[in-house]
Amino acid sequence: MTSAAPTDSILAADIGSVTTRAALLDIVSGQFRFVAAGEARSTAEPPFSYMGEGVRQALDHLHIITARPFMDEGDRLLMPTRADGAGVDAFAVSASVGKPLRVALVGLMPNISLASAERIAMSGQATIVDRLGLGDRRRREKQIDDLINAKPEVVIISGGTDHGSQGAVLKLADTVAIATRLMREAARPDILFVGNAVLHDRVRDMFAGVCDVVVAENLRPSLNDETIASARRQLARLYERVRLRAMPGYGELAQWSGNGVAPNASAFGNLVRYLSRAMEGGKGVLAVDVGSATTTLAAAIGGDGSVTVRADLGVGHSAAHLANAIDRIARWMPEATLDDDLRDYLSNKTLYPATVPQELRELQIEHALARQCLQGVAQSAVWPAKLKGYPGLTPAFDTIIGSGAVLARAPKPGQAALMLLDSLQPTGVTTLLLDWQCLMPALGAAAAMNPTAVVQALETNALINLGAAVSLVGEGRPGQEAVRVKASLPTGEKIDQKITFGSLEVVHMPPNVDVKVSIQPSGAFDAGFGRGASKTIAINSGAVGLIVDARGRPIGIPTAADKRYEAVSKWNMNVGEYGL
Repeated sequence: MTSAAPTDSILAADIGSVTTRAALLDIVSGQFRFVAAGEARSTAEPPFSYMGEGVRQALDHLHIITARPFMDEGDRLLMPTRADGAGVDAFAVSASVGKPLRVALVGLMPNISLASAERIAMSGQATIVDRLGLGDRRRREKQIDDLINAKPEVVIISGGTDHGSQGAVLKLADTVAIATRLMREAARPDILFVGNAVLHDRVRDMFAGVCDVVVAENLRPSLNDETIASARRQLARLYERVRLRAMPGYGELAQWSGNGVAPNASAFGNLVRYLSRAMEGGKGVLAVDVGSATTTLAAAIGGDGSVTVRADLGVGHSAAHLANAIDRIARWMPEATLDDDLRDYLSNKTLYPATVPQELRELQIEHALARQCLQGVAQSAVWPAKLKGYPGLTPAFDTIIGSGAVLARAPKPGQAALMLLDSLQPTGVTTLLLDWQCLMPALGAAAAMNPTAVVQALETNALINLGAAVSLVGEGRPGQEAVRVKASLPTGEKIDQKITFGSLEVVHMPPNVDVKVSIQPSGAFDAGFGRGASKTIAINSGAVGLIVDARGRPIGIPTAADKRYEAVSKWNMNVGEYGL
């Protein structure tokens, strides 16, 4: 599955809005392994306002854990590794600090070129501040005024298939050019042109001496084809140049790495694409990262992937943005909760994003908030075309990986598993993994220099196996048998369990044992093999066991308050063990 490992040690760091983490990868018994991680509060914001200080503090923590020095007498990173074992051979770093990039979109057709441009914007840490297309009813003067007032940092211009429309694209680009000339020089945006390839030189000439123009492959080379990889890479580079390079401490970290500072979302997506090629199975990998300011989703199959970032969804800095979704957060609470209490919690988390729940009720609110962030990013996701599944539902994946402190620091592994199931609502048979040290973005940056090392570390001890989930698609009556599960455990114990529609159950097994399980759904239900089709599969029980989700897709949450509290409480106790 992986090639022979090189013999270099790697230090990978990730600078988040709240926490900076550093992880050491090194050779153990001829294979790369995750050795240890250190963490510290991020220092990109006042009072430090210097990214590098948080990295140094995280390395101090890592030094305490490993007894391995990483800094020299001059407080510089030791590279390469010395004969006494001090230092490392390579350094990689990712970051998601600062405000989202302000992006304006320009294209021809709302459902074609503009829609593709929006998907590019949502693949990075960006906020869309204006849209301009052929169907725009504003007068041209109003379009120019609005574009100036929107203060974009990047304008993405799309439109025109290869050898297709030119005049309409150039007219829209001319509107942007007029607006940029009227802006203050320091406030002028970068231009990312992703339209008709024959217009590259003409667009460059149009903005010559006014704005920097970056070109990428045409998003829509034909009406039925979408090519986003090139544009996604260029937008990531613009985010690094416009946002990260302006952060104090960037220069020092970029010098250490030799490859700059990778945007968090880009590194996360790259890692998931690597994993989709390395992991066995043919249904792909889905990974989510719930942060303080943003929530990121990456999906890939056979190396073909997509990334979706919601810069308005997070469990800390962005929590207040969810004040208009109080009812959707409250539906995951196991008891009556006043709307004002939820709003107060969201406001406090925004003001003090590093705080952690102190009581069970606060923990349940935090986990309900995480569910809403995950569901929001999943609803915005554009899935790779090769993924298969039911229309309107999450496609089938072999593996789902959860990352982010709200998942990794859940008191019980079942709570992390339940958050993933409730929000993403997978279908079929899925292995649930947990990034228990929140290292996937940092490892994604490291994968750019040594993908073999990173995949080997993830295969060994950098991820925790929560267990397998069987998620049924189908409708039935409450109490109707939905599926029968049979298994023989290594202890000799036999399992024969019937699960009814509307329920969520754990088939308890010894932790982390390989078991062959017979899944026998009734005729109305599909467990991933076709409606009513049975199959014997090999699973690993993980930390939780085999989770059977027979609540239907989408999950049927009762509308009556008393029945909803009863159902949510039962799901929490069966899988999450809240209060135990």
